[in-house]
Amino acid sequence: MNLADHDGCLAVSTVFRGKLCEKLSSRGARHVPAGQTIYTTADSGNSIYFLRSGLVKTSVISEKGKELLLSIHRPGTIFGELCFCTGQRREQAVAMEGSEVVEILFDDLVSELEKNRQAMLDMFNAICLRLSQAHDQLMILSFGKTTERLARKVLELADELGDSTVERTNIAHYIRQEELAQMIAAPREVVSSLLNELREMDLVTYSRKGRLTVRTSALRIYLDSITSE
Repeated sequence: MNLADHDGCLAVSTVFRGKLCEKLSSRGARHVPAGQTIYTTADSGNSIYFLRSGLVKTSVISEKGKELLLSIHRPGTIFGELCFCTGQRREQAVAMEGSEVVEILFDDLVSELEKNRQAMLDMFNAICLRLSQAHDQLMILSFGKTTERLARKVLELADELGDSTVERTNIAHYIRQEELAQMIAAPREVVSSLLNELREMDLVTYSRKGRLTVRTSALRIYLDSITSE
């Protein structure tokens, strides 16, 4: 794989410094069509993945077959690190759109960390950040109202995936209502109804199979108002 520019390498080097960027640029990328699984829960795991392009979701499936979406990964990010301690996948990863991923074996990663103390510290910081995000998500799912959970998630997606203008942020990827429902542990029908309410208040706009546009400042004010009730 030859990266089209250095942005991907820079995204990785903020976490793993040293020669990993050079290694990535010489590895072949795997093309994953939309809807295809990259790995599943309980698969053996001896690697992490770098997302070169596209969009990937990680999720868990309950015994009743209900899916809870853990995270959406955008280009330039790492996923698959949850199996770092156990050697077994704790979640599944599926391409939400056509994607290119680069697999990085743990042996190569550990070898790089052993040679670079700063890279090891960055690795720990990245894992701690993921744990903090997981804790915040757990608190919201446990105590937040459905409307609050949806508003927070839409703002989070706007921050992570959005292209901002003066007043609005366009989420750069198509996120289905079913996927939003999986992110906040709510029925799709409820999410659809709440999105319609937000649209009627001119806080979001969207069309059928269209991308969300968010009035982020106004939505934050609305979120503050419902959480203070």
